[in-house]
Amino acid sequence: MRQKRVGEPTSGGTSSATGETARVFFAVWPDPEVRGALDLLARDCAARTGGRAPDPANLHVTLAFIGNVDAGGVLVLREIGFNAAAAAAPFRLILDRIGAFHKQEIVWLGCSGMSKPMQALADRLFSQLGAAGFSLEPLPFRPHVTLARRARTRALDWTGDGALGRPIAWNISRLTLTASTNAQGALRYLAIDSWPLGGRDQSAD
Repeated sequence: MRQKRVGEPTSGGTSSATGETARVFFAVWPDPEVRGALDLLARDCAARTGGRAPDPANLHVTLAFIGNVDAGGVLVLREIGFNAAAAAAPFRLILDRIGAFHKQEIVWLGCSGMSKPMQALADRLFSQLGAAGFSLEPLPFRPHVTLARRARTRALDWTGDGALGRPIAWNISRLTLTASTNAQGALRYLAIDSWPLGGRDQSAD
């Protein structure tokens, strides 16, 4: 049996964290090796900007943020997640550009070019969510990992348009429906369910 890693969801069964309502989103989560590389970069960026790096277990890329839903909504979202994941194939995401949301004081890691497979997965989610009656903000999809918050973003060296010297290659093979909670100022994420892209776990081979 494959062991679950930190930050990896448990399939089957809605988490008790969803309770009456849950603040949820679809995301992809890194494997331990990629998480370690992201954590090193996040701590470096936080040190250089006086910001705060996320807990390593919180590092992820959001594909679609839904917001608060009840238990019935979670059931619909699980069906959407299953269908969207089954229609996609595993792919590699190349993270090679550091950028910032200056107003929000956030430093992020993203892509210099659009990942077509990730864009297709996000588009599929948005289409199915809209058809199911979920209201989403019509913002352009910009896949990114948050590296630091409350950061002095202007302190970063933007030579080369934020190009990362050693890009991080991330093999993505699962889609996750995640609930977020904020207990005593600590942000925590708990997976509700997850599905292998293409409908088959690579670890099963």
